[in-house]
Amino acid sequence: MTFAHGGDVERVAREAGIPVDRLLDFSANINPMGLPPRAAERLAHEAADPRSWSRYPDAQAPELRSALCQYLAVAPESIVLGAGADSLIHAAVRGLAPQRCLIPEPAFCEYRRAAEAFGCQSVAIPQQLPQAGDLLVLNNPHNPTGACAPRAEMLARIAAARALHAAVLVDEAFIDYAPESAITGDASLAEGVVAIRSLTKFFGCPGLRVGYAVAAPETARRLAAQLPPWPITTLAANALAEALQDAPYRAEALRSNQLARAALAAALAALHCRVFPSAANFLLLSLPTGFHALQIRDRLIREHSILVRECNSFDGLEPGRYLRVAVRRPEENVRLVDALSALFREIPCPTHSLTQP
Repeated sequence: MTFAHGGDVERVAREAGIPVDRLLDFSANINPMGLPPRAAERLAHEAADPRSWSRYPDAQAPELRSALCQYLAVAPESIVLGAGADSLIHAAVRGLAPQRCLIPEPAFCEYRRAAEAFGCQSVAIPQQLPQAGDLLVLNNPHNPTGACAPRAEMLARIAAARALHAAVLVDEAFIDYAPESAITGDASLAEGVVAIRSLTKFFGCPGLRVGYAVAAPETARRLAAQLPPWPITTLAANALAEALQDAPYRAEALRSNQLARAALAAALAALHCRVFPSAANFLLLSLPTGFHALQIRDRLIREHSILVRECNSFDGLEPGRYLRVAVRRPEENVRLVDALSALFREIPCPTHSLTQP
């Protein structure tokens, strides 16, 4: 079983013969707090009203757009709504129409896929070393490592690329976990710069599929022209507009993720994994020498009903060496660590001993 993205729990459960409700998903980086209660109540209430789903959505999603304007301090004409960050990545490539797309590795596979779907040449470059090109892709916090560059560094990299007349696409899907590093507002004032963010990862509702891009108005119009006339549903737009109003939820999400991430990183390091520093809600780990990521992932599914993300689909990472795991609730994180500990003891590995530091 191999997958290009995390979160494919229905398919994994079906192929493994496991009830989907028993499969604990560490492969998708979703806030375990779930949709804020007020937003969930509104979603349930409106879903029960036939008027909510018997009419076409308002294509402008005015309530959600207004909530985002207040949240980001940007003008409404700078916001483009889409069915998840991935749809906006594809729309940005089509709207900016580059001939060469520079992608620092390791990288989320969707950047290369979007470039190739448009017929654009994708060029892998080392992290931190942008070169001249039509479009430079930046990712902050970085997926899959979780590393986060300060806002000043990001702005300097964007300025360097723009000086070479390159457009810049900044994927900020996980920036809600490091809001001080966001360049979203800056993108609304700079032609040729697009910041893309997810709403449903941080607010724990990926099934609703809502993301947004921020760009200067003319650039935003070019992106919007690449999307269908009704990019998101009424129910999703209203639920996420409600979620954005919940400041206590956002504060608690940051606090609980920081504590759980630190504890999980320490526990994984104690198993002799190399754990990369992360500012997001996930951790990249390099397995101890002699263990293979696909083998560990498959045994976690079969024997422990746990799904993790093996990283073979990330361009620029050595196949078989890396797993990426979401930060979930403390008791669920303990379950993952216990399962990995058991597998490391059981799988023969002559080149590594857990008893040796």
